[in-house]
Amino acid sequence: MYHQLSTWIVDKYFQDEELEAEKRAYVLYYLENILAGTEKILLVLISACLLGVLAETAAMLLSYTVVRRKSFGWHARKSHHCTWVSLLTFVFVPWLLKEVEWNRFFLATLCLLSIILIVRYAPADTECNPLVDPKFRRACRLQAIFLSIVFVFMAIALDFYPWLIFGLFLEAVVITPVFYSIMRRSYANYEQYQEY
Repeated sequence: MYHQLSTWIVDKYFQDEELEAEKRAYVLYYLENILAGTEKILLVLISACLLGVLAETAAMLLSYTVVRRKSFGWHARKSHHCTWVSLLTFVFVPWLLKEVEWNRFFLATLCLLSIILIVRYAPADTECNPLVDPKFRRACRLQAIFLSIVFVFMAIALDFYPWLIFGLFLEAVVITPVFYSIMRRSYANYEQYQEY
């Protein structure tokens, strides 16, 4: 579905321009990803709204997504697996845990653990997107640490708002080698491309 829609968009809006085959493939690939991501986000937000957890889901998505832009991490192999995992983690978990009173010590521990994991493991690449450049990895790590600290302070300023913390913690977990191992995915893929 995404491929046909992407092809239609490229054919319609790039008809006056001659796209080389490689550039066309590049545009199609990113357009398909944007369309798939938009559909997933809308599905998650609409589901959260229907279950009455829109604010919680939005807070989790905010901290998770912003930090993920720099720390990267595990990806599902198939788009529909990603959709199910997203619905489970960003909608069902908040719905299930909405009424729980969270202990500040527990939340502070999650904050500290999240920062430790991000300092240690960010950024985490995938087989399809190995982060080969050491300078880029270092810059991403520093930015991920900074963003994590910002979200911790935001959560504290909002009286230890748990949903920002849970989004941050979720991202910290999905960049660990243990999580990659559980999901049967290779870790530190950039090492395959380093020259000896």
